[in-house]
Amino acid sequence: MYYGLTGKCTWLFRRCLMDAHVKALQKNLVCQGLLFQRKIDHATVILVVGFFRIFTYEQEETLARYISEMEIKFFGLTGVEVRKLAIQFAEKLSIPHKFNQTKKKAEHTSFARATGFNQEAVQEFFSLLEEIFNKHKHSYTPNRIYNVDETGISIVPKSSPKIIAKRGRKQVGGFTAAERRENVTATICISAAGTFMPPFIIFPRVKENLEFIKDTPAGAWAEFHKTGCMQIDIFTKWFKKFVKFSQATPENPVLLLLDGHVTHVKNLNVIDLAKENGVEILCFPPHCTHKMQPLDVGFNGTLNKSFGAQVAAFQRRDNQITLKNLYSIFGKAYIHSAKMETAINSFRRCRMYPFDSTVFPELNVCALEGQISLDPCNSNKPG
Repeated sequence: MYYGLTGKCTWLFRRCLMDAHVKALQKNLVCQGLLFQRKIDHATVILVVGFFRIFTYEQEETLARYISEMEIKFFGLTGVEVRKLAIQFAEKLSIPHKFNQTKKKAEHTSFARATGFNQEAVQEFFSLLEEIFNKHKHSYTPNRIYNVDETGISIVPKSSPKIIAKRGRKQVGGFTAAERRENVTATICISAAGTFMPPFIIFPRVKENLEFIKDTPAGAWAEFHKTGCMQIDIFTKWFKKFVKFSQATPENPVLLLLDGHVTHVKNLNVIDLAKENGVEILCFPPHCTHKMQPLDVGFNGTLNKSFGAQVAAFQRRDNQITLKNLYSIFGKAYIHSAKMETAINSFRRCRMYPFDSTVFPELNVCALEGQISLDPCNSNKPG
């Protein structure tokens, strides 16, 4: 018996070798009104009535291999995610389908990071990373190991520089931009050797506006989407530029570390491009990037502080920050922060390179198991 991946269509193919078995099966199914038979090359093909089959056996095997690979690489897909992947796969192959594409609201997760960052998840990731390094001992040198991540920036920066004020004042005000909800997404990519890929920003606009990309760093570029957030097609465009930047080939592969955002790991176009160009993708465990991802650990905080200082300096000259001058200001902060030493230390602090699986001792990996303690690291102490 073989079930389709989507769970919507069920076909039963069986070569009947024993007449007695065939008659018993026929009697059982005819009674239910479900049996249709056809003789094909002396074989009896039994079709169980249900939804029409969408994919061929070979196409379903391709999807199955991808789902298995994602589970091995520490990012297993849920049933809903598999169905979304099937829709994407059918549309890529231009196969007519009647899959339900109804969108549902995501569920909230409580204490996700506290429960996700645990010893088992960390050790499994480092075991997989060690296996990759052992397999490509001479390929994955520091200049062939990359980390990419998105960070949100706003015309109202997350952090502002400290200022001098009168002692005793409990609150110190400062000017901010009026458009508080204009958020954009910046994508950053660094290597363990200290190189930085030119950044790119996604603006919350439907149409392209060249005024938004004036005075940007060399090689920087922008995309426009109504949400201002990363999308599957936009990440595919970025990935093509990454392949050129890293000069990845099957003979000279690169390793790309990233989080499990839907645009990263549930993107068939990126998976195909990675296989064709020798890019091995490895996902961090869910809710662990704040401790394990080099960009989160060593660079994004510095970038946000530098951006806040640039915004403050810009506004002190009686200028108003808008989306039209945001990229120019962000570019100055990026150039100020993008130092080789910063990138190298970011990978070193996470022990991604040089590789060290003991970066997170057992006592420092605290998970919420059964109950929540105000001091989870010391919750097992006697007394």
